[in-house]
Parts: sequence; structure tokens; C-alpha cells
Amino acid sequence: MNKKIVVIDDDQFDISMLRRGLEAAEIEIDVVSVIDSRSAVRVIRDENPDLAVVDLSMPHPNGFVVLAEVRADVHISHIKALILSGSTSVHDERKAHQLGANWYRVKPETLHGYRLLAAEISEFAAAAPRLE
Repeated sequence: MNKKIVVIDDDQFDISMLRRGLEAAEIEIDVVSVIDSRSAVRVIRDENPDLAVVDLSMPHPNGFVVLAEVRADVHISHIKALILSGSTSVHDERKAHQLGANWYRVKPETLHGYRLLAAEISEFAAAAPRLE
């Protein structure tokens, strides 16, 4: 069974680049994308992914709120979470970790950068135990 990630990002281009990075790196991970952050927690609960990739800068709720809601939900609080952001702010990274993010990365600017990120995501998702 392939590992599964849910990507929450209001920017279709960023979702597309992550998918292209995974494909270019020949990594087989099922990707479920969510562009409406209001439905993010429901989709994560329904999909039970190995990893949730959450964009920080979204309209309400933003990535911090989504992450806090995931960590507060006993059914999905165990799911690994990556905050993927355009922000290089140490404050944002610290806050993400305080809210329970397992990992924080700045969004790459090139396809090559997304390939490298895809390889990291693959390793991270592979390390996540699959809970059914």
C-alpha cells in the first residue's frame, strides 16, 4: 500500500509543483489535495494520511489554526504534520513546532527544490507508522 499525504494549500501552483516533484523523483505517494482550509481537518480525518502538509499562509483558517485543530482532535492528533511556508521567519517556525508540527520547511522556488523536498517527504512519510 502506498503512503498517503494530504496537502492543504490554497495555491494550486504550489500543489502542482509538489506533485511534479514527487513524480520527477519517481516517488509513489498518494496525494490528496485540499485548497479550502476550512475543510482541511475533515479531509485529514476522512483520509487518515501518513502525513499532512499544511501551508501556513492561507485565508482563515491559516496553517497555525489547522495544525492546532488537528492536534486537538484525538482521532487524528497522531498524524505527522509538515508546515510548508513561504515564510523564513524563525518566529513562524518556532510557533509551528510549539503547536505540534513535526517539521517546517520553506517552500522551494524551483522544480529541483520540489524534487529534493519530495525526497524528504518520502523519507518522512515512510518513517510514519500506518495506522488504520
